[in-house]
Amino acid sequence: MRAFVTGATGYIGSHLMRALRRAGHQAVGLARSREKADRLRIEGAEWVIGDLKDPGSYHEAAATCEGIVHAAAEYGPEYVPRDRQAIDGLVEAARDKGPRVLVYTSGVWVLGVTGDRVADESAPLDRPAAAVAWRTGHERLALEAATDLLRTAVVRPGMVYGGGEGILSRFFKEASLVGDGTNRWSGVHVDDLADLYIRLLELAWSEPMDRLSPLERIFHAADGSADRVEDIVRAANLAAGLDDAVRRQPVEEARQKIGGMADALVMDQVVAAPRSEKVLGWRPRFRGFANNAAELYEEWKRAQGS
Repeated sequence: MRAFVTGATGYIGSHLMRALRRAGHQAVGLARSREKADRLRIEGAEWVIGDLKDPGSYHEAAATCEGIVHAAAEYGPEYVPRDRQAIDGLVEAARDKGPRVLVYTSGVWVLGVTGDRVADESAPLDRPAAAVAWRTGHERLALEAATDLLRTAVVRPGMVYGGGEGILSRFFKEASLVGDGTNRWSGVHVDDLADLYIRLLELAWSEPMDRLSPLERIFHAADGSADRVEDIVRAANLAAGLDDAVRRQPVEEARQKIGGMADALVMDQVVAAPRSEKVLGWRPRFRGFANNAAELYEEWKRAQGS
């Protein structure tokens, strides 16, 4: 399969590009510059130099691919309209020929606070985090774009960890968190997330997927963990041999610096992925950051070149 990936030089996208090549697929990545693409050294990858805000820069390349994964996340004031523009552009490219598969990347923050209520792929989206509330509409846009020759799906990753990047990796350097740390996060290793994308691309036209309605083709990438953030931070610091003291930043203070993201970071969530496991046969290798902090620290060190 030829698979086109937006955000291909980013954290999730670069891991997906490598995973596609390992699985024997042709990986075609969108990059803003040749320098960024070359730094990744992904053998056999094809690169398209372009920009999400200019669909014409990648339309032809995306149209030649059987699978398309929108994994770009370019945060900033233009993020929301640019993401909408990307959906429209990728759908147009996918409809040029068929059959095609288009996967849109959302996130578990659209589920809002779950408390002890485990949120699976059928959970309502009536209380999304304010910072990402717009994503519920973009999910629907992607799902409703499905046709007889275009199958669309949504992936909602949990808090992504592993490798040398990601929000959890900073805990190997600094024991600080927003809030009191008693809230829970459901996570996923970046390589397990890449595996889920590939399974979805490969099985998109399979009989189990046929049984799902277009609006049911939502898949969670959550490893079954629900670690308290304080436990995640302490496990990371223990693995890194740092001081056990944890610095807690009040939500109000964090909100002044990062806006609504602060409120998202203190949400208490327990997320499950039964549809991913049943329909795609997905079995994440890592089951939680805290339990695997020592191995993840070694991963992180290797990625830093130390």
